[in-house]
Amino acid sequence: MKTLIGNVATARMRHNPAAQWRALFAALLLAWLWSVPTGVRAHADGRANIRVVHFTYDTAGMTAYFRVSLPLLAHGPGDMPAPYVITRSESGRVFYYVSGTALNAATAMASATLASGHAVTVQGNAVAPQVLSASIHVKGAVPPFSSADQARLATRASSPPSGPLPQDGTAIDIGNMLLDAAVFYPAVRPDGPFAFSSALQAGLLSDAPIHTILLSHIAGTTTQYSRSGTLDAAITVNPPVMQAFMQFVRAGAAHILEGYDHLLLVVCLVAGDLRLRAIALKISAFSAGHALSIVAGFYGLLPQASWSEPVIELLIALSVLGAALLLVRQRVASHPALLTGLVGVVHGCGLAIGLRAILSDTGPNIVTSLLSFNVGVELGQLTVGAGVWCLLRLAQAAPKPGAARIRLGVALGAAAIAVYWVGDRAQPVWSALHPV
Repeated sequence: MKTLIGNVATARMRHNPAAQWRALFAALLLAWLWSVPTGVRAHADGRANIRVVHFTYDTAGMTAYFRVSLPLLAHGPGDMPAPYVITRSESGRVFYYVSGTALNAATAMASATLASGHAVTVQGNAVAPQVLSASIHVKGAVPPFSSADQARLATRASSPPSGPLPQDGTAIDIGNMLLDAAVFYPAVRPDGPFAFSSALQAGLLSDAPIHTILLSHIAGTTTQYSRSGTLDAAITVNPPVMQAFMQFVRAGAAHILEGYDHLLLVVCLVAGDLRLRAIALKISAFSAGHALSIVAGFYGLLPQASWSEPVIELLIALSVLGAALLLVRQRVASHPALLTGLVGVVHGCGLAIGLRAILSDTGPNIVTSLLSFNVGVELGQLTVGAGVWCLLRLAQAAPKPGAARIRLGVALGAAAIAVYWVGDRAQPVWSALHPV
């Protein structure tokens, strides 16, 4: 009987060009979903390379206090590791270390790379840097760096290093090391903008993402800027108020548009109910939950155990899988905005945990920066939602069976990708909960 039905359906499709076009549309959409890179994560993870810079000013110029992950600074000529880096092959993979006896050389060479690898320009003119002091620390026992005063103490070369820095030649994973450095830029004034950029990348030393936070301290107030990825395109520091606001809006939008698990969840939410009011409510509820968890992260209210980050990533994958399965059963339309808000809380925790190591409740300008960042998140989600809505509205013009099949194809494709993510992210959770 099933074979007979299948043969009849095939025969009808052969003589029905509209059905063929609908099938092609569904196949292309499913192929696009399958082509999404499954290894990409939307959030900062525990391996993130960080770059935090505090800018302070006096009559002579500007002093920048840097905190940078050492993999960004440990390159020699031709993208090869610096001389103080130890290369080891373990279980078929290459790892990079620094020996305890090479710390002085590492500090001096990394400081020089930091100064030459970051550009400060005023009205198009480059400002020559002068390294004042530097020190290396190991993650896990790093001095605080949330304020300019804390940054001054952390970058003092005379202060003892924090963390397990053995002097007996014991190797330390380069991914666990940070360089704190004070660099002076003469004649840079707080009453005018300057451009800050960098071509530094980790290259072979690390495939972890780069997250940058810049903080400019002027007359008792602090303005904050952030970016994920490289700084090939300069950030304008001390710009007019509206330009500063827009920088954070763009950062929020980029966070959504670069996160495939976010995008897939938005696709499922929109596909479940094409009424514009329902879409706006769900996306806004998601944004509200996302913002709530980021605020909680800034104030240290999220769990800080080693298992928290992999558990959050797994929950994010499970939330996408749940939305896809609801879409398969055609029940997304009835699922409340409150549930979507809770899912947003989970997704926001992924970013918040990654940023917690950089800023805390003592960080400046939290309200302004979070407001503009979350405006960007909302705009990014609404843009994606609008695009998906237009495509599905176009598909809905087909006869009902065709439109239903397209939605089912979207749901099954999203579910398949989410299942892969769940499997990929379950193993780190098991490792974190069952350490060797």
